[in-house]
Amino acid sequence: QSLVSSAVGSQSAAPEVCASLIYALAAACMAVPAFSLGGSSSSDIFQLILVSFMIVECCVGLFMPVAGTLRSKYVPDALQGSILNIFRLPLNAVVVSGTYATDVMEFSLVYKLVSALFLSAAFIQATMIGSANKSTQKQDTKAD
Repeated sequence: QSLVSSAVGSQSAAPEVCASLIYALAAACMAVPAFSLGGSSSSDIFQLILVSFMIVECCVGLFMPVAGTLRSKYVPDALQGSILNIFRLPLNAVVVSGTYATDVMEFSLVYKLVSALFLSAAFIQATMIGSANKSTQKQDTKAD
């Protein structure tokens, strides 16, 4: 039994909890440059921002296997290709908008926006924890 599943009390909700924690950590790390860029530009701030970016990249790497687990749990195998293609265009629009935002907005504002998006993703992902626990309870009652 994993550390997350023992803390949550349910192994079925472990991927949802992991994803929420990863998003929350990424939000906190993206808040570092958002609030540091308004101050002075010393080497300490540069190192702090660099470390926060490295942690965000680790969060992205950690999320990939969790995303695969969640995808296999919620999206039927026969429909995975179609559903993933449907979300590809909006995802690319978000990436292009974010890239364009760095040209027209202050960097600190862009980082605040990205941090807020990560935090909202953490909250949305956290709503799935309850649904994972409910589906496990339904399966347990059917087995009895």
